[in-house]
Amino acid sequence: MAAPTSRQPRLLDPLWRFLRALRAAFTVLLYAIVAPSGLLPYVLFRLCFRGTPEQRARILQRTSARGVRIMHWWLRTFRVIHFDWRQVRLELPAGPCVIVANHPTQLDPTVMMAVLGEACTIVKPSVYNRLFVHHILAGAWHFEGPSLDPMSVGHVVENAVERLRCGMHLFVFPEAKRSPQGRLREFGRIAFEIACRANVPLVSIAIRCEPCYLSRETPMFLPPAQLPRVFVEVLAVDRPQEVGADSRALKQRVEGRYRQWVADGMPPVALQSAALSAADGRQPTSPGASGLPARSSMRPPTGT
Repeated sequence: MAAPTSRQPRLLDPLWRFLRALRAAFTVLLYAIVAPSGLLPYVLFRLCFRGTPEQRARILQRTSARGVRIMHWWLRTFRVIHFDWRQVRLELPAGPCVIVANHPTQLDPTVMMAVLGEACTIVKPSVYNRLFVHHILAGAWHFEGPSLDPMSVGHVVENAVERLRCGMHLFVFPEAKRSPQGRLREFGRIAFEIACRANVPLVSIAIRCEPCYLSRETPMFLPPAQLPRVFVEVLAVDRPQEVGADSRALKQRVEGRYRQWVADGMPPVALQSAALSAADGRQPTSPGASGLPARSSMRPPTGT
């Protein structure tokens, strides 16, 4: 006989879902009210701090990371969605690198900001040019993504390479938009071109949300019956030299790995690695044994 699962009675499911949707809507409303108020501290910061543009950018990135960590604390406290950045252990290469990730939920950019602390990213033009946020994004050395003009792609690559040469991490969602549930969009090539041009490692991050929430098919006002939890792990680390610094070959390798992971049901990375090793008759590779950064580990969530 299957062990009974601890969940709310079925008659109360609609009520619990309604309350969670209400809390989520309140959180979004609060964020919409508070976010523009970040412009005033930014103006005061620019007037008072006389450091270099890079120093100002790093401080703004750390400040933004603290802000989104507070937001995720709020979401955990009110049981809207569970993500605790303190439980994520990402072992990244020493020095700058390009970080790519799948994009299953609406919160993925804030998840990456909370985990990385200091990193810049490519922001789509419709968001980058919004009132109140444009100057803050530019001050933190985030930059506008490519527009319909083909020449803009080269400009984005040059900006990204410049950031990497300053020692910063760059994270990109190669799908550009949220993934359909259980599938992936076609990857763009810009992140892989940047990694090859700058000759830096490319780290693939796997993001899972169980059960699925805030995807394109699961809007905010339709929360699942169970509390959604977000998990973040390192899927692999690739170096441009391994494919002859060919951005097309690098894209094909990384995208193929992601698609295989999704086809396998998006399992935890450690379990997938052990299963592949067992199928090949090999012992699972211990972290750091190959000289590459160890795969990430994430302790099981405790509490809410």
